[in-house]
Amino acid sequence: MPDTTSGSGPVESAVAEPAALAASGVGVIAEGCSLVASLGSGVVVERSGQVATAAHTVRGASMLIVVDADGEEHLASVTSFDKDSDLALLDVPTLTAPPLGIGTARVGPATLITWRRSDGVTHQLVGVTRLLKINIEDIYTDEVVQRTGLEFDGDVIVGQSGGPVVNASGEVIGIIYATSKDRKAVGFATDDTELRELIADRSVGGVANGQCP
Repeated sequence: MPDTTSGSGPVESAVAEPAALAASGVGVIAEGCSLVASLGSGVVVERSGQVATAAHTVRGASMLIVVDADGEEHLASVTSFDKDSDLALLDVPTLTAPPLGIGTARVGPATLITWRRSDGVTHQLVGVTRLLKINIEDIYTDEVVQRTGLEFDGDVIVGQSGGPVVNASGEVIGIIYATSKDRKAVGFATDDTELRELIADRSVGGVANGQCP
């Protein structure tokens, strides 16, 4: 179970326009580990063609496809991969969706931007309820690791991991990785600290994306 600390106070009361934020959301299709592709969500962050998503979605994949908000598909490669924080960074040269900046995680209103094959990119208004210090297994369950993150009051279903938690100013403050097994409508995301570290480790030439589960 996560070890938690309380948040540092509310953010602005108004939430950035969800329809505009949705243009920066994408879907991720990872093929190569089984007959059925692994599906996830993602977000264009900091620069054009740069997508943050969940590492457990893309691990071991031999082909990665990013689907933009208009339903167009783009080939992607991995430029940063962290099995401990469950984060991956993708390079998508043909993607023109607008990037979002990175904010600082705080308790308060937020928007989840997620993707499903049946619905495309959608948004959900939620509240960030706690900031977390987390002891958790890595994506391969090989060892217990530490990461920082946040808890929010919203449902997360298959295909939505990797989507962003966006604050009232339209900035990414977290990347979704799981839903609570014990509490209804409670989800978890890694926070901006982990995301900044992922981007700082970016390799233009690409990196290995782990092994298949």
